[in-house]
Amino acid sequence: METACWPLRFSEFSPILPASPSLQDDGIEEMKRFGNEERGSGLPLIGLSLAFLLVMVSTLTMIAGRIVDRTQAQSAADAAALAGLADGEAGARLLAAENGARLLSFSAIGNEVEVVVELAGVRAIADAERSLVIDPSR
Repeated sequence: METACWPLRFSEFSPILPASPSLQDDGIEEMKRFGNEERGSGLPLIGLSLAFLLVMVSTLTMIAGRIVDRTQAQSAADAAALAGLADGEAGARLLAAENGARLLSFSAIGNEVEVVVELAGVRAIADAERSLVIDPSR
């Protein structure tokens, strides 16, 4: 047997398969036919992947929208609570409306104010407390 050089043929190592060129050509033709039968089989996989991607993007968009609504509602509640400290319920209602929210409840007890607002179907609660200011010039 001759010394082997790369690339090696499989028939050089296997006594079962003869080194017949016709047998090797038949195998190549069979592989070509097999490959043609599978043509387009990746298309359903691509379609399912795109459908999954579309569902994920729409879900993430809805979640992001809810986060934005919650943040805006909380900002409106905070502003209304601070306005309620200064101007009472009328000021809280006005500032909530300017932020696109609706004042649902207003409670003022002593130096504390609690408001509940609703914006885009999201409710938010905020508290504010008036602190005592001591004049340092005295």
